[in-house]
Amino acid sequence: MKATLAALLAVALPLPAQSDCAMTQYRHVQASPHVHVFEAAEGTTAVVNGNVSAVVGRDAILVVDTGQFPSIARRMVADLRAISGAPVTHVVNTHWHGDHLMANTVFKEAWPGMRIVAHPHTIEQGPKFYDDYAAKMKQRLPGIVADMRKRAEASQSDEEKLWIRKTLECVEAIGPEVEHTRYLGPDLPVERELRVDLGGVTAHVRHIGPANTPGDLVVWVEQDRVVIAGDMLVAPVPYAIGSDIAPWEKTLTVLRALDAAVIVPGHGPVMRDDSYLRDVQALLATTRTQLVAMQARGVTKADAARELDTKAFAARHLGTPMRRQAFDQFFVKPAIAQLWPK
Repeated sequence: MKATLAALLAVALPLPAQSDCAMTQYRHVQASPHVHVFEAAEGTTAVVNGNVSAVVGRDAILVVDTGQFPSIARRMVADLRAISGAPVTHVVNTHWHGDHLMANTVFKEAWPGMRIVAHPHTIEQGPKFYDDYAAKMKQRLPGIVADMRKRAEASQSDEEKLWIRKTLECVEAIGPEVEHTRYLGPDLPVERELRVDLGGVTAHVRHIGPANTPGDLVVWVEQDRVVIAGDMLVAPVPYAIGSDIAPWEKTLTVLRALDAAVIVPGHGPVMRDDSYLRDVQALLATTRTQLVAMQARGVTKADAARELDTKAFAARHLGTPMRRQAFDQFFVKPAIAQLWPK
């Protein structure tokens, strides 16, 4: 899975003298009067970090996702304290993938009284993957890195070689984080909705349907008409690893019905309209239709990858080698794997 792969790769390796990994950086964007976003760099390698958002009220702050790297999260904590003297009372984990919740511990250290909110599915899945995280990653990483290097040597694609090289650069840059990373799970389950009054603004934490995972949560700030969507929406490449794309398409209809003026995706820049959301919904629909028809005709898994037509989405959003590779790794292959299981 995407999050598992990112977690596996974000482990202890020597930090090079000069590292070129964008995942160590983020950009502070004020999305609306009450919503601040720490935008992660474009997540097209196998090492990614989720966007972190903060809904800032007069009396309290609600944080949406925490990322996975402790040192980066500590910088965000300092930024938040510069923005407001109000405490963080709630952290919402939109789903269980590690690039959105492995830095929960950092925020808990800064604000010990805060609650960590998540859907029961997220609460159930997290420990399966992230208990004893550091020990597991140290044990498994060498084999993963060795496999990626072999894959690069065998590949006939310059774009795939570039994608692997950039991924391994980020492995080395982010590696030292692992020994400082400890999983802290959510403690406040939300199955449908939780309203949090922050003083002058209310955050509505909602489960509007399954999407990237069965337990995806969104945060709707009605006063500002901002929705923080988690990995229900990811740009420039949707992440579909382990996802069921049939209900996901329907859930995006519910998301669109909010008529948000601002959409904060789980990865990617703050959006001021729903054009990308529409493109992703159309991609999900056509992908599902094509794959179901192929399976009915007896098309093999390998042939399905070659036959799948995603040209419309590619023309709009996949203009770089890294984006094309990420699209293949994070969307096409997982979508096919859902219907052609091992």
